[in-house]
Amino acid sequence: MTGDQSRERVGGRGARAAPYSGQRWRFWPTGRGLLVASGVVLLLVTGAMVAKHLHHDWKDAPVWYDAGRRVLSGDVLVGIENYRYPPTFAVLIAPLCLLPFAAFWFVWYGINLALFVVSVWLTGRLVGQGLGGDGHMAEPPVAGAASYAMLSMVTVYAIDNLFLGQTNILVMALVYWTLLLLLQRREWWAGLPLGAAIAIKVFPAPMLAYLLLRWRLRAVASTLAATAFFLFVFPAPARGLRRNYLEVKDWGLRVVEPYLSRGQAGDWGQHALDFGNQSVQAVLHRYLTRVDANVLARRGKPIYINIANLSDRSVNLIVLAVSIALATVFLAACGWRRPRGPDQEMIEYSLVVIGLLLVSAIAWTYFFVMLLLPIAVAVRLLPVGQAARPEPAEGRPGSPLSPRSAGGLWIAFSLFVLATALLRIHHLRALGSLGLVSIALYVALALACWGIRRGRKVPTASPAPTAR
Repeated sequence: MTGDQSRERVGGRGARAAPYSGQRWRFWPTGRGLLVASGVVLLLVTGAMVAKHLHHDWKDAPVWYDAGRRVLSGDVLVGIENYRYPPTFAVLIAPLCLLPFAAFWFVWYGINLALFVVSVWLTGRLVGQGLGGDGHMAEPPVAGAASYAMLSMVTVYAIDNLFLGQTNILVMALVYWTLLLLLQRREWWAGLPLGAAIAIKVFPAPMLAYLLLRWRLRAVASTLAATAFFLFVFPAPARGLRRNYLEVKDWGLRVVEPYLSRGQAGDWGQHALDFGNQSVQAVLHRYLTRVDANVLARRGKPIYINIANLSDRSVNLIVLAVSIALATVFLAACGWRRPRGPDQEMIEYSLVVIGLLLVSAIAWTYFFVMLLLPIAVAVRLLPVGQAARPEPAEGRPGSPLSPRSAGGLWIAFSLFVLATALLRIHHLRALGSLGLVSIALYVALALACWGIRRGRKVPTASPAPTAR
């Protein structure tokens, strides 16, 4: 095939866009280097998990094990220390609790590892279909700089989840699955994983506001139906309809109602204002009230960073104002209408994920594993390795960002790297280092979306003169 024929086949009228087949970006080791690095990290983390088990440093795993064993024995879930969830997850994990605790500990660790791999794969599909221009990227699914940047950045938070035995990697995988189904316009199915995520941990519930804004009513309906199913129907065979209803009601009164009515993080009390909580609510309370950011459970010296001492009502109003400001930034950047292209849609999804972290009452450090997708999108948008990528057609996804947008993304990405490197400094986390960096990434991505949206406003061409 000649060069002219090849160009005609790729760019001719009515022809399908050719897959992106450019060389991989060369800013990180590729192929074998990634496998070796991943293997070394896996061996180190597994060794650390063995050491933690030998020293009885199990963190949250005993909570899930106790809840699952109570499901198996028919005991009540109310009263389990630190179990602040509906019965859904206890019923879901109950079969694993038939195992001895040591086996449960390592099986749950393996499941979380697998879920993280699934989340990376889902991120690759999202980035490939949303920012690849035609639904494809260079092999593997997430290639080059985006792959290695996001993996290196979020590995710290993934490892934190693994050590704690937490559920956030599971929630992340379900949320990313939802976003992929939304990108594929399979809205009825999109509500299934989102409803399951909300029933396990109510943290993703604000996504419903985004779906309503974008008039994705089928996704909203299916999410509500799935949430109701996983809250009230799924646990019923193991718990009984009435007892399950009472336990869900108790969870709502302890966890959900205080946040909706008084802006409090459920029954966490003082612990919700610990330096590890990076949500807007917690950070502003540490700045604006006289509160110890180093809770008694840590047995350390008190940490005070407040610059004022306002009432809780005043702080809650400021938290509400900041939340409204974040929503305003979203609307100003992305507009009221649905996005015009998959690249805009991917930026919107990234903004939604960051927004979940910021508006939640609780956003511990390990929650920020959710930034896997926003960081991948940010790096994929950055003008790196342009020589290795084909120049996109005019108006197509993948066109270079403006210098201002690219600069904002570089700054936000660099700040995130710095905040991750300095996680051990408790005073910085008390100041809200991760929360503030997430706001910077949110603003930078919003600026990029605004620039892309403006670039697609093509003025109406004047009519051509008629021939005489």
